[in-house]
Amino acid sequence: MLASARSGMLHDLFLNRWLHLTGGAVASVGLAYVAVRSLAWGEVIRTFQSFPVVYAALSLLPLAAAMLLRTARWHVLLHGEPATFGQVFVTQNTGIGLNNLLPIRMVSEPVQMALVTRRYKVPSPMALATLVAGNILDIFATGLLMLAGVWLVPGLRDGRIGIHLFGAFVMFVVSMLVFVAVSRGLGAIPIANRMRFFQRLMVAATLLRGRPLRLWASFGATLAHWLLLGVAGWGLAVGLDMDVHPLTMATILVAATFFTSAVPSLPGGLGTYHFAIISMLNALDVDPAASFNFAIVMHLMVFAPSSVIAMGMVSRVGMTFLLRSEPHAARSAPVGAAPEESEE
Repeated sequence: MLASARSGMLHDLFLNRWLHLTGGAVASVGLAYVAVRSLAWGEVIRTFQSFPVVYAALSLLPLAAAMLLRTARWHVLLHGEPATFGQVFVTQNTGIGLNNLLPIRMVSEPVQMALVTRRYKVPSPMALATLVAGNILDIFATGLLMLAGVWLVPGLRDGRIGIHLFGAFVMFVVSMLVFVAVSRGLGAIPIANRMRFFQRLMVAATLLRGRPLRLWASFGATLAHWLLLGVAGWGLAVGLDMDVHPLTMATILVAATFFTSAVPSLPGGLGTYHFAIISMLNALDVDPAASFNFAIVMHLMVFAPSSVIAMGMVSRVGMTFLLRSEPHAARSAPVGAAPEESEE
């Protein structure tokens, strides 16, 4: 009977993955068609041929710095643990890269947890607490960035691309509510004691109460990461003669990232990411041919590095090592037990 139940669960999981992949393919193809149906392809080709490659090369510098700052967001919270900065960099990008490559985009955090605990020997409670804390700070920083963009940039303030910003603002509001609830304790949410998600948030909150300076450093690295990503996009836009402010570009890239995460799509966000970028730039009266070329190149710049790192790590340790579950590890490291460490 147990074998039959297990077989049924595997069948349902397999079916759900295929349904998700099919739905993502339909959504990606449909959104891509909407984004490119009115393009003048001759103009697209001429714009791409005249694009100076030096601008793309220069844009790689702030992009690389942004990737390092994203790693710093997590590493600064792992003070005193055996994982080096380079190991955290590889761990983080392996999770992000596999999340981009697989049809089910739900493996980033589990893969990062597997690598940092099994390969680099960070204790599970510490790894989980800092990973969740970093994700909360990321949502909070991007929410603030979206608010600043809408407040300061006329094209965003006019609401011409409001539908793409909606998801980011929802995530910001949720992060604020969670932050307040966690600060007041789980009693503020009647059902929180029965929800594993909120228990994990309490681990992070308990940890961070004793390390305020590292919390602020992590938040600053997170905010700087997105701003530098905007600078990378702005440098690429300059090469395409696009008149877009760096803050506007950062806001657009944040919104596109949220939109791609929220909508089912093909691996790598193919079609969905391009639709988000092109439609937002077109709403700001950017030339459609330039918008299309920008979306193609920016997608490669953002998604390719992590994907390459992920494929390299998979070739070294194998997919089974990254995705297998270890129930005994979870039992030995209860979610509610936060490590005891204070700010130095």
